[in-house]
Amino acid sequence: MDKILPAYNDPLFSILIIVVLVLIVATFSYVMENYKEKRKDKSLKNFLGKISKEPNDFDIKKIPFETTLVHPLSLLADTFTSQGDYQKSISVYLYLIENIRSFGQKEYLLENLGKTYLKAGFLKRSEFIFLEILHKHARNTEALYHLEIVYELLNEYESASETLKPLQILGDPCLALKRHLQLSKLLKNHQIDTIKKAETIQALLETPNHSYRRVMQELFKLNPSLAWQSIDTKQIGSILDILWFLPTSNLNFDIISSNEILRSIYMAKGFLQHKEETPQSGIFAIDTIVSAQKCGYTEVDLIFSYGCRRCKQHFPISFIRCPQCYAIDSITIKEKLAKKRSKTGYSLL
Repeated sequence: MDKILPAYNDPLFSILIIVVLVLIVATFSYVMENYKEKRKDKSLKNFLGKISKEPNDFDIKKIPFETTLVHPLSLLADTFTSQGDYQKSISVYLYLIENIRSFGQKEYLLENLGKTYLKAGFLKRSEFIFLEILHKHARNTEALYHLEIVYELLNEYESASETLKPLQILGDPCLALKRHLQLSKLLKNHQIDTIKKAETIQALLETPNHSYRRVMQELFKLNPSLAWQSIDTKQIGSILDILWFLPTSNLNFDIISSNEILRSIYMAKGFLQHKEETPQSGIFAIDTIVSAQKCGYTEVDLIFSYGCRRCKQHFPISFIRCPQCYAIDSITIKEKLAKKRSKTGYSLL
């Protein structure tokens, strides 16, 4: 036996044993990693397979797959998404994902699929896709951002807050987003009474990274008296539509009369009578209405549109998150003169 195996104290034999053990461990790790990857792929394929069985008049599977089709079909899916035809867009993404093996090549397709599910309102499907991406690429910031949006829309604020931790590790402080979630969570907390909630929200005006518009909008809903005490005349332009649509029962005429800008707004609205001195608000549309009223023309009103500073899209209704790019605190208010209608709605509150 000694002639077959080296002596136990031979250093070469010890090195050989170590090398063999390393090879065994490496082989075992490789096999287990492949097994885990196959299980994840199988889970994803099963999930995608269930979705692809849904009825759809757009049968892209009739097209033979070729790698040269990936880019043009991706553009086609983007076009469908921009047109609001989410079902066709989803069909294209599913077709491409099922025919591409490499995760690196289909990662951006999975991202777009998750975003499309999000826009279409399939929040749980969107969550599954973004979690699948993060299982394989934990540093994918796009997936983390959109997963936070999904959890926020599901009112799962604790889970949404959890997504901020890896984003902070990756270098994004997420200060505004953190404040945004704190306020959303506070507003959804039904265990806090209205008075306490209003006082807590008012205190947020003293802290940075909070949206003045959103805080004031919620204050006018909860406690109009507290809201009037918190008005910052330098930021009236950001809440002009909110002030314009307030019902008379929520107005504080003592505060309004003591400020020239507020007097101009409610004089234009028709809630205050004109005096010899015409106040100037510095807001073109308001001052135009006041001047027109002074000349006897009272059929002038304001209509508002809302834009996003990030994506430059415009919308007819107000928003907290941009419906297009999901940015927070990006809303811009644009007022426009229009002929007065017989009825006025107070949809903002």
